Amino acid sequence: MTHVMQASNLVSIRQFIHQVPYAPEQNSEVAGWQDIILLKHSLLPGEINVPGLAENLLFVSLLPKTQYENLNDQRLKSMVLRQGDVAITPAGCSQHWRWLSPFAAANLFISPLLIKEVSKDLVKGDPDSIRLIEHDVKSVPFLSASATELLSELEAGSPHGKTYIDALTRSLAMYLVTHYSTAKVAERTALSKPDDTRVAYAIDFIESHLGEDLPLAAIASACNMSVNHLCAVFKHTVGQSVHQFVIQQRIERAKTLLRDPRKSLAEIAQEIGFSSQSHFTTSFSKICGSTPSQYRQDFN
Repeated sequence: MTHVMQASNLVSIRQFIHQVPYAPEQNSEVAGWQDIILLKHSLLPGEINVPGLAENLLFVSLLPKTQYENLNDQRLKSMVLRQGDVAITPAGCSQHWRWLSPFAAANLFISPLLIKEVSKDLVKGDPDSIRLIEHDVKSVPFLSASATELLSELEAGSPHGKTYIDALTRSLAMYLVTHYSTAKVAERTALSKPDDTRVAYAIDFIESHLGEDLPLAAIASACNMSVNHLCAVFKHTVGQSVHQFVIQQRIERAKTLLRDPRKSLAEIAQEIGFSSQSHFTTSFSKICGSTPSQYRQDFN
């Protein structure tokens, strides 16, 4: 069994990253993401001793084949990692890893506070008691797809914004709590009338702040709901996820702004909250079937 360290002895990933000789190719800290730190490494054969970390770790292999060894409590496990394979290491569990061939991975370090937060609306009992369960390497398509999508966002400069990153992160955390934790998942309750009212507040807040970066936490706070509860009731009431609704409303606002020939596409993109003109054009084309420039020409 993996050795578990006391909370007082845990090392944060921010501390540990400066103690190892392997610099990451990508680091989500520079992007200002909340609740997770995503690191991408591509390495030649080597090994590393990982102390008990303060964060939970989701590891995703990125190469077609890697010879890998894991030494815990004097027991050596040898295996072949395949692309998309994942492993879960709970906070506090120390590891010793050795890779005997070139190695590439996305490592997601997930805050225990996020696990606690998403547990509040998902589980029976005290969310403070919820812990992730260690799992050896296995194929879990949802987790590998979520991790690689987050990595793609990071490598592209987070073009979809914080709402999308928050949604991906929380969806991943909820999946971990539901499938790979000590939790007993609670039965979902029927939505109440006050939920409908608070969704209306959320919509008003979104429409009033379309030009901003709109993290889920800000929207949830505006309508006095937890982020988990907001995501659940919003999808049930509106028929779209919060992220989908935000994009749709930005596109609708763009259609109005495109009628003014004095506004450049870059100005419109910034005014409605897109990270770049390119992201605006891509999203507009996907929803409307034409580019913003074509839409403007057709309208005029």
